[in-house]
Amino acid sequence: MPRVTVKASARLHFGLMNVRPGKGVRFGSLGLAIEGPAWVLEAEPSDDLEVEGMQAERVRRVAAAFLDTSRLRGGARIRVRQAIPDHVGLGSGTQMSLAVAAALSRLHDRPEDVYSWCNSLGRGRRSGIGVHAFRLGGFLLDAGHAEGRPSPPPLIFRQPFPEEWGIIAAIPREGRGVSGHEEERIFSKQPDPSEALLEHLSGMILMRLLPALLERDLKMFGASLEKIQDAVGAVFREAQGDLYHSQAEPLVRWLRQAGAHGVGQSSWGPCVYALTPDPASAQDLAERLLEDGPSGARYDVRLLRPRNHGAEVDLNPCP
Repeated sequence: MPRVTVKASARLHFGLMNVRPGKGVRFGSLGLAIEGPAWVLEAEPSDDLEVEGMQAERVRRVAAAFLDTSRLRGGARIRVRQAIPDHVGLGSGTQMSLAVAAALSRLHDRPEDVYSWCNSLGRGRRSGIGVHAFRLGGFLLDAGHAEGRPSPPPLIFRQPFPEEWGIIAAIPREGRGVSGHEEERIFSKQPDPSEALLEHLSGMILMRLLPALLERDLKMFGASLEKIQDAVGAVFREAQGDLYHSQAEPLVRWLRQAGAHGVGQSSWGPCVYALTPDPASAQDLAERLLEDGPSGARYDVRLLRPRNHGAEVDLNPCP
């Protein structure tokens, strides 16, 4: 009897460049696949659909929807071994949905078609970062949506992220980012950013951020990323109440004052990330944050590494 094991890791989302497609302007978004929190699923054949483990009901709903839309006969027995925390800015929903689709497709001997999975499960409708992180890993820039085109947005730049840089994530234990119907409501009412802002962001990405990444210039990369984050935060200030999530803002301020590079908020937060020159300095920064960080805040701190390859899908016989 076959058993499929899928591992799909989290991602950091560095910003959405536009709110709605139209007038020839696309979304465009930036992000990075990371080793760290991950979905690890095991699936075996079954006549019915059975799911056990962390966030089991959430996984069951996605699996049922995928079996139905893909017209797959039979079910599966799915065990959730690990899960990415939901609604904290790490892309839990997209990674879980694609991991489920990958497991069921392999189990039922269907071809791998990530783009078809996205359309079946409603993923990649705004940003393509989570989808391309699942496919390829690395640092990613998508082109945004053109009107009338299917999901996800096409990938226009992908580069392995420097393994020698350190990465930390601080995840507040209270507060969650926007998701679901609330996210839809915000985007439906969000005014389009000005052309001047879009030109500023485009220039910052093309002329500073990407060259700095290629040249492994952490100081320029970090400074550029922070300016992009602040500009994107200003676009969503009304929805968030400030440039950043209320739980993220003290962490962003503290980490920047502590000398970290590229500090910002992933997606809607409240997860905050920071870069350092090497893993040892990331360890030191994490220890200082836990000891002397913003008073009154409760958060988990993780040491991360970039993930420069896509999700792992393995087919083995059951023991």
